[in-house]
Amino acid sequence: MDAATHAVIIADGPSGEILSELSFAATLTPTELAVTPDYTKAYLPCAGTNGKNSLLAVNLTSMSLYSLPLDIPYPAQFVLAEADPASAYLAEPSGSLHHLDLTTMSTKLLGTPLAKASCVGLATHDAKIYTAWEHSAGGTVMEIGTDGTISWQYDFAGIPTNIISAGSRLIVPFTNTAFTGEGVALFNLNRKTSSPAVVTIQCPSCPSGLAAYPCHAAVAADNKTAYIVNEDGASIFTIDLETAKIIDRLAIGRSLSRLYLIPESQLAIGTSNLFADLSLIDLAGGPPLAVTNTRRQILSSIALLP
Repeated sequence: MDAATHAVIIADGPSGEILSELSFAATLTPTELAVTPDYTKAYLPCAGTNGKNSLLAVNLTSMSLYSLPLDIPYPAQFVLAEADPASAYLAEPSGSLHHLDLTTMSTKLLGTPLAKASCVGLATHDAKIYTAWEHSAGGTVMEIGTDGTISWQYDFAGIPTNIISAGSRLIVPFTNTAFTGEGVALFNLNRKTSSPAVVTIQCPSCPSGLAAYPCHAAVAADNKTAYIVNEDGASIFTIDLETAKIIDRLAIGRSLSRLYLIPESQLAIGTSNLFADLSLIDLAGGPPLAVTNTRRQILSSIALLP
């Protein structure tokens, strides 16, 4: 998604050739890009500068873009339901959580935080919604039913920055407070009564005292390995999810915000909120192999299609 030309770009991976550019209104800024499991449709929740938010859809078969007849709140967080791609969940900046029915084009409020809290991540697994919250006491991870009922929660002192589903595990990167360092909390959904395994993040490439800011994770197809992006630390840590151990550290040398694995390879694409570009990264090496060199302002949420 190019914020400069207000367009969704569909490009051929190996050649870089642009296959299609689908324009959207200049008053809209997409906050996420979510693709259905069958790769036939993509959804773009958008914040409107005129106060009118919108949910756009891309038909990936006909290469067409259109706006859905659905009024949505400001989409701070957005995720498609894993078990039902006709359902999606949206969190407002205030933390209010909504269910979006993409068949009936209707919304339903599931709940609002009792205390001041900000939802920093949404994930779904097995008809459950998982949320990560930042508040004055630190962070909270919750499991919420599709009716809005909280069935489990865990409080910890770090400040969560995201939540990522990895099969029967949840990956919650968190940054530091006055009481904790930075790291990643790994929750086993089969043993929710147990405390999470915590992997402490060190950033050897950063000067002492500077935060690494772990903010995103890309997970291998077998759900055994995760690559943790440290946005301020300009690095990637590889974690074995079964042993909760760091097995590799890559000094990237530039800020990354998200990472997307290229299937059946050791390559990944990194996106950057700071630079608004794409980097090709060899996960067995170090610095990027290539960086896009255009006048485009590429938003950090992308999708890799087979």
